[in-house]
Amino acid sequence: MRFFGTETNTIFLTGNVIAIDEKFVLIKRINTNGATDGAIVLRINTVSKVVATSDYLKSLVAVIALARERHYNDIWHVEDLLSELNLAKHSILKAALKWAFKADQVASLGIHPGKSEKTYTGFVAELKTHKVHFNDVNPSDLTARWQVKLAYADLNYVEIGSFKTYSTTAILERYMAEDFH
Repeated sequence: MRFFGTETNTIFLTGNVIAIDEKFVLIKRINTNGATDGAIVLRINTVSKVVATSDYLKSLVAVIALARERHYNDIWHVEDLLSELNLAKHSILKAALKWAFKADQVASLGIHPGKSEKTYTGFVAELKTHKVHFNDVNPSDLTARWQVKLAYADLNYVEIGSFKTYSTTAILERYMAEDFH
């Protein structure tokens, strides 16, 4: 696994490539503090630049070593999550969505229906042949119960096992009814 940085039109991320298929790449993300921050399934054609060497990446290697030394490099147990993905039977995208559904875990989905990207964070309610039914959580309106139907073809990324998804889980557990799964 090679450590690298990638850039899309909206995000820059660093991490290790875990798997690649014809449409998506699975990356174990590394945050600026050197800790593993979830996994992201990213549509390959949205990547505009890959950086294999830079001073930032060189510096981050030292920060990662510190994170490992201080035992905060994988607080979300992303390595365990990655071992649960069934990449042999499913595409990377569907494997991540199936894991989130079966494990009843929050995921964050990014779509690009036109010129502006929209992100949904919540629970996979149902997986259909061409669409995912998704219960979106709005931290600004804890009474809202929105379900969206998103075509797999419109998904640019799926993020799982990250600070973002676990912080949404904390909000749900503290303030939202258990029936919103």
